[in-house]
Amino acid sequence: MEKCKVLELIGGSLTDGGAETLVKDYVLNIDKERFETAVFVDWKISEMANTKKLTDSGQLIFTAYPNYSLFWRGINKFFRKTFMIRGIKKAIRLFNPDAIHIHLAALQYLLFVKEDLKGIKLFYTCHSTVKAKLIDNPEEDTAANRLSHEFGMRFIALHDSMADELNERYGVKNSIVINNGIDIERFHNVKETKVDIRKTLGIPEQTFVVGHVGRFVDVKNHDFILKVFEKVHEEKPDSLLLLIGDGEQLVQFKDRVKAAGLEKSVLILSNRTDIPQLLKAIDVFLFPSKFEGFPISLIEAIASGLKCVVSNSIPKEAFISDMVIPLGLSDSLDSWCDAILDSKRRGPYEDRLEEFNIKSAVRKLEKVYLGQI
Repeated sequence: MEKCKVLELIGGSLTDGGAETLVKDYVLNIDKERFETAVFVDWKISEMANTKKLTDSGQLIFTAYPNYSLFWRGINKFFRKTFMIRGIKKAIRLFNPDAIHIHLAALQYLLFVKEDLKGIKLFYTCHSTVKAKLIDNPEEDTAANRLSHEFGMRFIALHDSMADELNERYGVKNSIVINNGIDIERFHNVKETKVDIRKTLGIPEQTFVVGHVGRFVDVKNHDFILKVFEKVHEEKPDSLLLLIGDGEQLVQFKDRVKAAGLEKSVLILSNRTDIPQLLKAIDVFLFPSKFEGFPISLIEAIASGLKCVVSNSIPKEAFISDMVIPLGLSDSLDSWCDAILDSKRRGPYEDRLEEFNIKSAVRKLEKVYLGQI
């Protein structure tokens, strides 16, 4: 049987963000007997964990730029459209996909390769809120509207309310819901002990560790994380803040940590492929995002058995365990600190973790690619 060829088209690079991690998991878990995949990104950054995983697996990766050098990043600022269009056309010509699945800010470029899209099924996943990813980005919004009506592109939503919003916004009725999935077994079956993992990281066994996984970008609210941790640290001087991620605001954040005098109590790790092990070293997961589409890192923390103190700005569909404690970003820092330190506190939510197994999500996605849903 001839394989269905799918091009996963990502606006940006294979960073350690949630959308990029999901695409990596889609590619690694898809049925290789029935599907052949390729990935397109602006550029391939070899030190990124998701890039390492796909490169090690032998995954075909197309790029718009030859490398991530200072020269090409400068070119990107002024000529991104030119290079993206040229790169996408080349990927389509060489790979000849049956379907293109678009992620993040890349829809607008497909309007310039319309002649190359004939006979190709198009899908777009909205990885954040519809407002953040589409409505507030006029070029993406226009492209979403035109591609859905002129080329039959279907929207993939992360939950029911997002699907309803996409249907209403673009006048369609066929948006699909696919839960963000994770490899649950990776987080359930960590062989190393908490003590051993902490020893490797240089964290004393008795230290109270507050953790977070997320890129250093505004929406993840790292300044708020630091303020909450300052309160926790006042109550428990033997506490430590473990932050896992990278991003454009990392340098500024390190300056704030230094200004707060907390350099010895904050540990930052970037480009890690051992997230299940790192989560096992944590006592409480702190996740005060300003907004989210559907946070994979929160699901991973739940799968790791962690109590998760989160902002109520996150979609309620992600509250899939009584270990989730939501609070308002306008609530006092003392309230956040109390929720973190109260070991008996629980939320009123049912355990629905199994609904977010990556294997189930990929099986549904395969049917979408084949036109069976």
